[in-house]
Amino acid sequence: MNINKIMIEALFYLLSFIAGFVTGVLVTRNNTKKVNKVVEEAKELATKIDSKIDELKVQAAAKKTVTKRGRPTSK
Repeated sequence: MNINKIMIEALFYLLSFIAGFVTGVLVTRNNTKKVNKVVEEAKELATKIDSKIDELKVQAAAKKTVTKRGRPTSK
């Protein structure tokens, strides 16, 4: 009778482990999809921001004029 109790406990632990493993796999798969979606959105946003920064650099370079500073020359 003692052996039956040990076998039932071992079976219970094994089934608990398998159920936990399967649950973990399903949760990970679901979260992986969400994380990948967020990463793609972040990449798109980063691309837009980089292009806007490049535009602003070009505009700033176009507005920049070279002025001579120092003492005025006397004639």
